[in-house]
Order: sequence, then structure tokens, then C-alpha cells
Amino acid sequence: MKQEKYIEQYWKSLRNRYKGFHTYRGQDVDDIISFATLTLVEKIAKVMAVYPDPTAYAGKQFSSVAVDFRRRQMAQRGEGARGERRVVSANDDEIRSQLEGIEQGSEDRIAEQMDNKKRINEVMEILSVEQQHIVNLHGEGLNVTEIAKVLGRNRATVSRALSAARRNVNKTYGPAA
Repeated sequence: MKQEKYIEQYWKSLRNRYKGFHTYRGQDVDDIISFATLTLVEKIAKVMAVYPDPTAYAGKQFSSVAVDFRRRQMAQRGEGARGERRVVSANDDEIRSQLEGIEQGSEDRIAEQMDNKKRINEVMEILSVEQQHIVNLHGEGLNVTEIAKVLGRNRATVSRALSAARRNVNKTYGPAA
């Protein structure tokens, strides 16, 4: 099968799958399918070798493509890829009003946050520089595939490095509570 035909069938298969999927509609569906198709074009030869049937590959990609899209949307809105709200900017009046509203006992919370940062730094010190970089990118909300693209590495290599970092931390400090 020619690459153009494969891509066309993949696109049609995704389009049909999203017809009955009520979470995403209209422009979102078009954006998801466009992104998925562009990703396919980047690695078409490899995908065609592993998945000769474009419908089967579309089925495999269906949910992960939607999740990746949702994460990108949240990150663009400043919510982080996993849904945490991040402060993008603040002016002096906002900061002053926040400082004026600090309750008694907040010193304990600040001390606890400082202890947490200290523990994080201690944990990061036991990791290799590469593992630190991967863990930082993962903490920023990138998934393993995105980290691999950023670093120009194989996805499996990044996944193994992230797993090794977790094992090192668990071996040194015990599993997280």
C-alpha cells in the first residue's frame, strides 16, 4: 500500500472513531486528527512496517492521541499537562494583597515547603545529570514520547532512564508514601 493511501485510510478511521466520541467535537476533533496525522507522517515507514493495516494503527492511537491533545490544551492554558494551575504572572498589587492576607501559622507552612524543596534537591543529587534532566521534563508535564523528541533520544531509552531514576530514589529513600 502506498503511503498516501495509508495516511488517507488512517485519517478516515480516526474521523469515524471520533464521530461517536462525545468528549471532543468540531474543531477539537479536526485538531486532534491533524496532529495525529502529522505525527504519523513523521514516522510513516516505521509505522507501516509494524502496522500494515491503517485502521488497526488508528485504533491503537485513538485514546492516546486524545489524551495528548487534552494535555497540550491544558498546558497552553497554563494549567499544566496534568491539570495543576500555574501562576503565569502577577503584578505588585496582587503580591501585596496576598502577603497582607497571610494567616498566623503560615510560617509552619513556609518551613514545610522549604523542607520539601530541600528533600527534592537531596533526591535529585543521587540521580545522574541525564536522569535529572528527564525527571525535570517529566515534572513539567511532558510524557515520555515528548521528552524523547526534545532530547533526540529513543522513547524506550527515556522510559528506561525514568524507571531507573525511580528505582534509585526508592532504593535510597524507600517508596513514596
